[in-house]
Amino acid sequence: MRYVHLPIDEEIRSVGGYYKILKEGVFEFKGKKVIYVLKAAHVDTSCCGAGGLGFISVPGFLMSYKSEKNENGLPVSEVKKILDEDDRKSIRNELLKKYPYISVVDFG
Repeated sequence: MRYVHLPIDEEIRSVGGYYKILKEGVFEFKGKKVIYVLKAAHVDTSCCGAGGLGFISVPGFLMSYKSEKNENGLPVSEVKKILDEDDRKSIRNELLKKYPYISVVDFG
């Protein structure tokens, strides 16, 4: 699977607001590298009021890092989805130890 690296700290707008990539990281897990993305979402154009949320996305195991660029010139890595539930639970726990103020971890 291809993972496109978006710019850090740049607003990505949607209907109700925007989100930003705050940080991208990689760590070792069972001899493999896991790539994760720390994001912040902000609701500022919703009829229901404003708010925000931090979350972490885990695209998967890193197979190749920024090995090519897409048609927009953004770097692209190859990743393998993490499907094993025990691995997901362990990875989620590791990330929540590192970022205790985050409550949502999603897997691509």
